[in-house]
Amino acid sequence: MKKFLSNYKSTIILLVALIVGALVGIIFQEKATVLKPLGDIFVNFLLVVIVPLIFLNITTAIAKMQSPKRFGKIIVTIFVVFIITSLIALLIGFLSTTFIKLVDTEDGETIKASLEEGEETEEEDLNILERTVQLLTVDDFQKLLSRDNIIAILVFSIICGLATKMSGEKGKPFLDFLNSANEVVQNIIKIVMYYAPIGLGCYFAALVGSFGASIALGYLKTFIIYTVVAVVFYFVVYTLKNRKE
Repeated sequence: MKKFLSNYKSTIILLVALIVGALVGIIFQEKATVLKPLGDIFVNFLLVVIVPLIFLNITTAIAKMQSPKRFGKIIVTIFVVFIITSLIALLIGFLSTTFIKLVDTEDGETIKASLEEGEETEEEDLNILERTVQLLTVDDFQKLLSRDNIIAILVFSIICGLATKMSGEKGKPFLDFLNSANEVVQNIIKIVMYYAPIGLGCYFAALVGSFGASIALGYLKTFIIYTVVAVVFYFVVYTLKNRKE
């Protein structure tokens, strides 16, 4: 029991924070929205750190590869695994929620409308090649610093990692800088996660206070389904692995 609590201490604390936040939202309703700024602080910190985290992790990983010839094989493997696991996750998610309505249709539309409020969307009539260009690249360096261009960040990170590797000894100071920056970013995330229970609790309280208890029930159903499916999936995979061994 002590080992379990030690391994899952952070997860348990976050779950408790979400439950407390949901209760606060249900009890105080719209008054709980006063806590939203405290939740936004946590969310904003995470959103800010996404870009440097992706860039530094991918660039340093590629730059430190001992065998550049394996790069193509690694990329193909990652792509195939990503596609397969995404399809499996999609299938499991679809099958596990087919007969259970997580959120009422009206509540879902209300939540969607609220989240999209104030967002301006510009539809452009682009062909497939133009859309591909927009997806993979940007026309200004500062746009790489936006989380709206994650794919472009991935592409640039791969190129930067390869260029660092090709630079040999001359690129080593830059790689050392990237490694140092990566370590700093990892510690930033650790610091931010200390605030996670408060931030998530307040954010969830404001969320439930805004949309009512129905969203809390929807999250509860989602959590139960996720837990059951995760446990079943674990035991199925673990059993198959043991049989192969």
